[in-house]
Amino acid sequence: MIIKRNWREVYPTIAHKSGIDWRLLTMNTKTMGDIDVDTDPIFQCLRSITYVSLARLQPGLSYKRHIHQDHEELYYIFHGKGTIKLDDDTANFRDGDILYIPPETEHTIINNGEEMIEFLAFGGFTGKKDEGSLRST
Repeated sequence: MIIKRNWREVYPTIAHKSGIDWRLLTMNTKTMGDIDVDTDPIFQCLRSITYVSLARLQPGLSYKRHIHQDHEELYYIFHGKGTIKLDDDTANFRDGDILYIPPETEHTIINNGEEMIEFLAFGGFTGKKDEGSLRST
């Protein structure tokens, strides 16, 4: 079976109180610190990648600082520039950069530029299970 999804056919949700997220594909469980969004079962096809999302963050906004206990993330920036904070470290990023966010790391991204930041976000399940943290969709 071919699973194909276009972001234009996905209803967006708000991520971490300020970003816009089009959840494209997921696992069949939600992980700790993930956004609250339902995904049609046909698109719950991932086994080790927690999710793939198209995300946008408007100028002047930032994600609420948060932690994922049970998954790591990758952000591939394809438009815009900003700042990422991981625990006490800070770095600037721009289009073409890929950002790695380890599990159990407090993080946020900040759009301190004048254009929308657009990126693909990938979550990878680390295998750490906490019965209170995983919830079926």
